[in-house]
Amino acid sequence: MLKEYTIANIITPLIECGIGIIRISGIQSFEIIDKLFQAYNSAFKQKESHKAYLGVLHNSNGDKLDEALVLLMKGPHSFTGEDTVEIHCHGNPFILKETLKEIIKLGAKKSEAGEFTRRAFLNGKLDLTQSEAILDTIKANNQKALSLSLNQLEGSLKNKIGLLKEDLINIIAYLEASIDFPDDEIEESYTNDVINSRIDKLLDEINKLLNSYSQGKIIKDGVMTVLIGRPNVGKSSLLNSLLNEERAIITHLPGTTRDAIEEQINIGDLILNIVDTAGFRETEDLIEKIGIKKTYNYIDKAQLILFLVDARQGLTSDDYIMIEHLKKIDKKFLIVINKVDLIKKTKLEDINNSIYISAKDGTGLEELKSTIKDLFIKDEIEEYYISNLRYYESLVKSKDSLDIFKESLETGIVPTDLLSIDLKDAYIALATITGDDFTEDLLDNIFSKFCIGK
Repeated sequence: MLKEYTIANIITPLIECGIGIIRISGIQSFEIIDKLFQAYNSAFKQKESHKAYLGVLHNSNGDKLDEALVLLMKGPHSFTGEDTVEIHCHGNPFILKETLKEIIKLGAKKSEAGEFTRRAFLNGKLDLTQSEAILDTIKANNQKALSLSLNQLEGSLKNKIGLLKEDLINIIAYLEASIDFPDDEIEESYTNDVINSRIDKLLDEINKLLNSYSQGKIIKDGVMTVLIGRPNVGKSSLLNSLLNEERAIITHLPGTTRDAIEEQINIGDLILNIVDTAGFRETEDLIEKIGIKKTYNYIDKAQLILFLVDARQGLTSDDYIMIEHLKKIDKKFLIVINKVDLIKKTKLEDINNSIYISAKDGTGLEELKSTIKDLFIKDEIEEYYISNLRYYESLVKSKDSLDIFKESLETGIVPTDLLSIDLKDAYIALATITGDDFTEDLLDNIFSKFCIGK
């Protein structure tokens, strides 16, 4: 399924900057660069791998395009596993586009999204977990997310799944050997109790990975956080304070926020995908009613709710109704008593599960951030967190197949020659994670999420 044609594309952003890079990968790479580039050093003709050469790029008319540095990498010792050329020139979008045009004229095709990484996978340079880790590394926006993606890129998950597959293969091999050669001496250590014990260990490891998914998703994607409260309690002020900028409009008039405002905030290694919503109250204003309806829609999707209350008013009957609603739908929430700068401490209402702040002067904001972080982030970092829904679903399939196998083994209802079917299903589910078992549709789905340059 590996395409024989050569691909090329600009792999850096098309903006004015110091350096721009074009990558060429495939069997024509060195032939193309010979026609496009004139090196100052005659040693370039030898095409020694992993060497950089300075020279001049020119178009088919002989016009000079740029002075550039060209890197040569012979397959299989390159990212894609193919002969690869990287052209490092000035980061001028015009130069980059004109150079790419010439490369296309000389026989290369523009790469599709993720096609360089796809070729690296098909050439055995990476498995699918490592391929997807590249995208996670590019998108990581906190240290923990970066550490997880780099661990996966280095092969931590690949190796873990590899050990699980190896255990399964050994058990499958024993079962099938005992069927094919019933009269021969088969390793007696594989009793039903031993097999059961080994399956239990496999299930234990799979369950650990499954249990890591929630934390992994939070580290990678953040927490859907919704600001709610009655009008004019300071939701927009809190959003602005957390962002350190005037993102939301603030006035003394209630009902200013009529539509949801979405922003992303980093609290250490935790991302808050935060939404400022319209205040809930009885109103005849049609637009405000639509905003309040949206507030309830966001509440349904939220992982954390920051319920703001005006310290001068305390909890009202409307607030208590909302609290009961949140408890009923089992939502994680914090009651945030705002505007404490406008009231004496002795008059603050003592409310459980609450934090006292002033969005205006910053009082209590650090305590609020720390509390939120403690709710979602563990101090220690595991090596094998998973954050990919595809992995999670495959692990569930593998676990279900192993559960069925255990039940069949214990009851003795299923004939021996059929027992290994469930183990094979469990193995295939694991193999789809690493890419030992894949379809073109699966690869299309994965690599279409990449940028053109990867």
